[in-house]
Amino acid sequence: MKSIYKKKVHLLLLAVLCLTVLLFIPQKVQAAAVKKPSQVKNLTVKLTAKRAAKLTWKKAAHAKKYQVYCSVNGGKYKKIKTTKAASVTHKKLKTGAVYVYKVRGINQGKKGSYSSVQRIRTLADTKPGLSAAVTGTTAVLEWNKVKNATGYYLYKAGANGKWNKITAVKERSYVVNGLELGGVYSYKVVPYLSANGKTFKGSSSVKKITMPASGWLLDYVQPYAKPLSYESYNARAFTMRGTSYTHGFAVRGTLRNDEGIYFNLGGKYAFLTFKTGMKDGKYTARKPAKVTIKADGKNIENGIFEIKDDEAFSIHTINVKGCKDLRICIVPEDIIKLPDTEYGFADVKLSK
Repeated sequence: MKSIYKKKVHLLLLAVLCLTVLLFIPQKVQAAAVKKPSQVKNLTVKLTAKRAAKLTWKKAAHAKKYQVYCSVNGGKYKKIKTTKAASVTHKKLKTGAVYVYKVRGINQGKKGSYSSVQRIRTLADTKPGLSAAVTGTTAVLEWNKVKNATGYYLYKAGANGKWNKITAVKERSYVVNGLELGGVYSYKVVPYLSANGKTFKGSSSVKKITMPASGWLLDYVQPYAKPLSYESYNARAFTMRGTSYTHGFAVRGTLRNDEGIYFNLGGKYAFLTFKTGMKDGKYTARKPAKVTIKADGKNIENGIFEIKDDEAFSIHTINVKGCKDLRICIVPEDIIKLPDTEYGFADVKLSK
């Protein structure tokens, strides 16, 4: 009986030993077969939307899965995805941020080397703000910097309210010319980010400009036609009756009937108002002068008057509605060889 019992024990021990060997040998062989993945190559990152990026890379040898890591704005790398595919889409990105990515392959417990890093920028979701400084017919549009913007689109609203793109600039200002009295203008600035052949627009800011119904003549219409020398025409500041004026001009009495100061009003205005008088100064001869104002070659009502030395300056309002070509002629009443008197047209204002 003891012999039989011993044989059974030996057989049982042998069976356990064989089973242990059978289980142990495959694990050793399998562990020896697991290889470290090679380095991930050709990592590319592209923005596919304002807050989404797609990563793609070349499959690495021996990699069963891939770990994707990301650093935001220079922070520590964090794992955002483990995937079997050779691509991944990263969504819900922060705006106005810098993202840096790297990828490595894994094969069970073995990890490959990281890929080279790739970075992208996202456009900040902040409005640039828009202001306008208007001087005469010119407006200087300015706005704030938007983080990571490549540039800015400028739009102007048409008569139908539809926005029309004017230009794209990298600077944060733009000069608009040709504004008119009584006009209403609307402008819009939109920051944009160009990446991988695509353009992503940010939040816009709008500015409405309402021009005044009246303004200084020389701010909106400059003299033209026959050139006048300084001896005949002076648009710089001058004094009249002890007051300095900058919004007008002085005319020396050397003009003749074939001369004048011409303004192309373009039929856009209704009234012209101004003050006239003799400019302050010491003259060899102070002569009264006759003023004749013509619209499109015809005399204007109240457009013929005298400037006298013994009177304070006078104020005039003339109707120029529909006038395209305005001509102001001034001739001394007593013609002498070299009259040097200057006559002032001050606070010359146009109205719609």
